[in-house]
Amino acid sequence: MSTATQTHYFDLHIHGIGYVNRIREVSVKRGDNFWACDIAALHGAEDAVQYTRFDCRVSGSEAEKLIKRMQKAGQDQKKILIGFKLGDLYTDTFTYESGAKQGETGVSLKARLLFIHWIKVDGVTVYTAPPKAEAGNEGPAASQNSDLTAPDQSAQAAPA
Repeated sequence: MSTATQTHYFDLHIHGIGYVNRIREVSVKRGDNFWACDIAALHGAEDAVQYTRFDCRVSGSEAEKLIKRMQKAGQDQKKILIGFKLGDLYTDTFTYESGAKQGETGVSLKARLLFIHWIKVDGVTVYTAPPKAEAGNEGPAASQNSDLTAPDQSAQAAPA
């Protein structure tokens, strides 16, 4: 007689707002390619904002669709601000190869981008996720604009 064991997990999620940079598809030798981006998360006093940079692997299926749609806006140097949820935070060390810190060890914060709550491009809301009750479990996009530089007509007021 076998008994099924159920594994329980402890989640560590980071919720915040930040600017998206370096949207890219990463090619790997073994396995599937994946999408990645950097998020410069805002924190601190409103009149003295500080930033913490996260190097993110895009993991949520809806988040991946949205990041892909934002790639052109990023290439066009538009300011992309998002409300986000990250998970699986860890550090990665590296050695600076050039510049004033050449030869020194640096630390990069890495995480998985799990969910995007809303998107603003150059201050204009272009996407707002549907409320959880409507979407089930953080489901389909509220906006189906293929160009995320156009305002989202269905967007609700999003935090600044």
